[in-house]
Amino acid sequence: MDFLEKINKGIKIIEEFVLSFGILTMAALTIINVISRNFFNYGLSFASEINEFLIIFVTFLGTSYAARNGRHIRMSALYDIANDKIKKGLTYLMTSGTALIMYYMTYLSTIYVLQVFQYKRMSPVLRVPLYLIWMWVPIGLLMTAIHYTLAFIKNVYEEDVWISFEEKSEYEDLETAMGGNDGLKVSEDINS
Repeated sequence: MDFLEKINKGIKIIEEFVLSFGILTMAALTIINVISRNFFNYGLSFASEINEFLIIFVTFLGTSYAARNGRHIRMSALYDIANDKIKKGLTYLMTSGTALIMYYMTYLSTIYVLQVFQYKRMSPVLRVPLYLIWMWVPIGLLMTAIHYTLAFIKNVYEEDVWISFEEKSEYEDLETAMGGNDGLKVSEDINS
């Protein structure tokens, strides 16, 4: 497990750097472009194109980051009412199934990026080869697949149910989350 934890830490550093850099750069470019357009009557044509590139980076690496932190969308009605053995089985099915789908999408997107490379497609303003931008799609999908694979492996070795390599599956029921019966009483008092 030490080897997997080292891989996980390395991926986490890359994700956090690219995501924070991407978001901060998008914000800075947007602010600079608005100031330039409003005060100098001159918009920066490259700013929109760079923001489009950054949206691709942030979206696909953000998917990986969400999988890492167990923040992906889950439909959990059946899962919540199941016993621990069924929850573990459903977790095996969900993590392995999602990983396989992500690996397949990585394959398909890699084929697309190779076609973009072969056709030598360029961005209109900055003339950047588009394969350099679109290659982040398979990278993000592959990293997402790795996170689901790591979650599957963690569930094999651990007794508890893990929704990601780092996040244990823990839900509070509504009554506990609202502070027991007192929480319900407070909400009734507010309504009256």
